Amino acid sequence: MACWGFHALESDEGLLLLDRIGEKLAAGKQSLKLADIIALLRSEKLLDPEGAANTEDYDLAVLALSEFYDRMQGEKNPLALKNSRHALRGLEDLEEVTGDAKSLAYLYGRLREIQDDIDSCERSYAAFWLEAADYYDWVCYVDRTVEAVAREKAACSAAEA
Repeated sequence: MACWGFHALESDEGLLLLDRIGEKLAAGKQSLKLADIIALLRSEKLLDPEGAANTEDYDLAVLALSEFYDRMQGEKNPLALKNSRHALRGLEDLEEVTGDAKSLAYLYGRLREIQDDIDSCERSYAAFWLEAADYYDWVCYVDRTVEAVAREKAACSAAEA
């Protein structure tokens, strides 16, 4: 995994997700649904298939998608993430990603799996960070991402009720 920071979107794999979203889903659109992004990434085998028992290989993808969603709720500028390897074409017009209770519950549940494994580091992605100098920054990043998605999930659930 090529990465230049501890955020999931500071890795080639994380930005590959955004490339796919731009190429296959977002081109020319101002708004996307989180459910559509999840469906696309599952069909591209970049995110765990629904009902999968072994999901640890997709932990980085879940963090990257969650971080992307959270950024789109705040700064709304996915192109700020582009670099020499990832132009993020197709995301130029994107202004919002809307969530729904089911999609946010999925992300929250998967994020909690990652968070719960941090102490044991049995999952490969958590174990990767265990020996890194940025380990505690990464742990804080996971915690903040879980909190952000939990807030969005609660807000969406309240709005849908």
